[in-house]
Amino acid sequence: MRRARRTGMILLNVLMVVAVAAAAATVMIVAQDMEVRRSIRLHDAAQARAYARAGELSAVVALRRDALTAPEVDHPGEAWNTIGQNAIAVPGGTFALSITDEQAKFNVNALAQGDPIPTAAFLAIGAASNVPRPTLEQIVATLVLLGPISDETPLRALGIPTRELEALATRVTYLPPEARLNVNTTDPGLLSLVLSDNATVRRLVEARGRAALTEEDAGSLGAGSWLGVRSDHFRVETQVRMGEVTRGTSSLIRRALTPTGPSVAVVQRRQVRVGGTDDA
Repeated sequence: MRRARRTGMILLNVLMVVAVAAAAATVMIVAQDMEVRRSIRLHDAAQARAYARAGELSAVVALRRDALTAPEVDHPGEAWNTIGQNAIAVPGGTFALSITDEQAKFNVNALAQGDPIPTAAFLAIGAASNVPRPTLEQIVATLVLLGPISDETPLRALGIPTRELEALATRVTYLPPEARLNVNTTDPGLLSLVLSDNATVRRLVEARGRAALTEEDAGSLGAGSWLGVRSDHFRVETQVRMGEVTRGTSSLIRRALTPTGPSVAVVQRRQVRVGGTDDA
């Protein structure tokens, strides 16, 4: 009887040792699996970053070439506007790229000098974006007081609601004050808000449909001296999916003419959400 009890205790101890060993092995396997998945994810994230940088580089090259061959005007028919790429398959995932003229939007920093003409244009844009007039007047007063700003951060700090800044975002941008709205690339709807003269807008749109407008053309058609025909600021957006990693990148590219030739560089880069997922 005692021998049977002793044998049972030994068997129980053996089973307990086996159970503990099995649990430890399971923990080790799970930890290894997590480490492998983490390594794969880091590799995919690095690949996604590489594709995003390659997209930026293709835009930089195209914009530099354009500055060398056609520095006087910028319009949608130029080569830089053709490098956009809908989502295509690449090894391990997909890649998409878009490039847009940031000077096709109204430059908020045009308000900094207190000029009534850009101020009236901004108020019209705000009204069309369903932003309350007091908010718009607060933005104008802030720009006059602070001078040019590089993004909407100072406006957020002053309590401008995010939803109202987002409502403006499709029509406005934050560029150096000298960056003028490009009448060759601006949407006709925005032109109508800015100029508040449908006849002038119609003449401009019809003329640019035949050929890119020069400074002289735009002036003779009533565009106004605070509007331009060329651009030096462009937005490049890439969307890359590698395995389980999705990365969206929005980059601002600035172009400038220097004594040694055109300079083109990425001056701002931020990660954006793609399809409701976080990038890695």
